Amino acid sequence: MKYRGVLFLLIGFPGFLNGQNLVPNPGFENYKHLPCEQGLYSMEALLENWLQPIPTTPEYWNSLAAPDCLLNPTIINESAHTGHAMVGIVTAGFEAGFKSEYKEYVEVELLSKLKPGKFYNVEFFAKNRIQSPNPYPSAIFQANNLGAAFSDSLIHITESVNYPNHLFLRPVAKALEVVKQNWQKIGGCFNARSASQYLLIGNFNSIDSTKVVQLTPDNADYSYAYYLIDDVVVEELPYDVSSLIANPAFCPDQTSVELNAFVDGATSYAWDDGSSGASRTIIDKISGEYTVHISFNECVYEHTYNVTYFPPISIGSDTTLCKGEVLELSPGYPVEEFNWSDGSEDSVRYVSEPGSYAVAVASESCTLEDSVSVDFVNCPGFIPNIITPNDDTLNDYFILEDIKNRSWSLTIINRWGEQVYFNADYKNDWNGNGLPEGIYFYKLSSVGMKSEVKGWVSVFR
Repeated sequence: MKYRGVLFLLIGFPGFLNGQNLVPNPGFENYKHLPCEQGLYSMEALLENWLQPIPTTPEYWNSLAAPDCLLNPTIINESAHTGHAMVGIVTAGFEAGFKSEYKEYVEVELLSKLKPGKFYNVEFFAKNRIQSPNPYPSAIFQANNLGAAFSDSLIHITESVNYPNHLFLRPVAKALEVVKQNWQKIGGCFNARSASQYLLIGNFNSIDSTKVVQLTPDNADYSYAYYLIDDVVVEELPYDVSSLIANPAFCPDQTSVELNAFVDGATSYAWDDGSSGASRTIIDKISGEYTVHISFNECVYEHTYNVTYFPPISIGSDTTLCKGEVLELSPGYPVEEFNWSDGSEDSVRYVSEPGSYAVAVASESCTLEDSVSVDFVNCPGFIPNIITPNDDTLNDYFILEDIKNRSWSLTIINRWGEQVYFNADYKNDWNGNGLPEGIYFYKLSSVGMKSEVKGWVSVFR
């Protein structure tokens, strides 16, 4: 019977190379002692090659054990996936009805280190063992997240004080759905990230992120999901997925991006939108994740494309301003590195001199740049002192240069101080209509420019 306070740690049998399998003793057939012999229960005492990384209580099952041994699987009408042997571990636990991070793992040193960048398959068979009369009346749950992870260094904590109940490693393959009572292959393909030499099997996710299904009533202080493990494989595969891009860019001058998932030797493709081609075309100009499952003869490889859309950069249109004004040029782009044509790297430029200004955003994938021409003029420019509204198209109107850049109000006063014309947004359209010939005084005002210009103009027909 499984008790929290007892350490029964189990190990696998003498290693052998099964074809290209890097796992020694993959079926746990090679043993130092059979279960129940000499009162031995720990992995190291029973199995060749295998051990438990933390001082919890996984079990070693073998049908060659004594008929009355509680770790002889025939007692509970179970059998190994192949051969005589298997191991059993807890993948989710509950204490007094509350979730517990207590989990169990098995670990083995591979026959050789993984080669970074190489493509591998990892797999094992697992089945859920639920409540039986003995020895596990508290095994009443099924769960997901049972998987395989690798470590560069040996994890072997023997101290029973302050040891972790859970290993937060990154699994390269795991069961996303609840694993039930029939033998099920769990595994997948992966690219080795480092020269790892240690394989661990268990649930590396927190209990809160693990889906747990209760199958029978819980009347025990401690209950759990219990899984039998057999036939572990780690093998290098001849496929090359290194050409698959992880972070493609969607540049502003592109109308679409093609996600090419073709791998020589792949047998099928399944995208998250339901399509099954070797490639997929993205036309939505947004950043997002797109996942494809690439099937090979041995396994399925999941690849995620993190597409980043780069919108065009803009610092505005060519413009003309009044002398004395300052123009703010801001790309307003969500990056921190800008390269201006004058060598500046500021995110904002303040322009007070005429010229051409260009900016580029640092990007390895896209050309992101924009430029603007800025000119400065006197505002207002030339102001005539006479108009001749006689419909000869020459000097018929009071035309002021360079007032279109800002809003100007125009006030006209006669020589007796009377206002005879006013326009809050003058558009060069006053011609003295209805007024007699003579001298008139004007006042130009611009709130935006904080400027006022006064003078006189003669109306002569």
